[in-house]
Amino acid sequence: MPFRSEDKAFYERKLTLWENNEMRRILLNSITVLAAFWLTGCVVVVHEEKRHPRKPDVVCIPPDVPSDVVIQEIDAVGKLFFEPDKRDAYMRIAKRPDLHDEAQVHLVSAVFDNLFFEPMQRDVLMALISNPCFSPAGRQAILSQLDRLFFEPTKTEILEALSRR
Repeated sequence: MPFRSEDKAFYERKLTLWENNEMRRILLNSITVLAAFWLTGCVVVVHEEKRHPRKPDVVCIPPDVPSDVVIQEIDAVGKLFFEPDKRDAYMRIAKRPDLHDEAQVHLVSAVFDNLFFEPMQRDVLMALISNPCFSPAGRQAILSQLDRLFFEPTKTEILEALSRR
């Protein structure tokens, strides 16, 4: 049966519509793939930035306060009555960026002499270890008195913190 001109026009229109739909589908798939690659790249970059944050460079400047004054402050804290008050004051001192070597050594001794609860001793020592200006003298003071701690997990935690420095 021969095609009539109306049938031929109908099939040509249908073929044109199909080609347009096919092109739309190809274009949509291409955009989807490109968007997936682009978004995946952004996620990786953001993820990498969060995994490896930049640490600011720390410069230890000479302290403004003489070590004798800080040592007297450490001794005054040792005379406080309540353990939490002592711990809080020792932690404030341990976090100071301008802490002298002598003051660090004295602080370690005061922590072992004046704080009786091991978790509080650990808190202050960890604050001192995390201080950007933690000195080799402070490290030596902690290592030489580490046997004054009773619990092995506490000793291990402090040794791990020292090894990360």
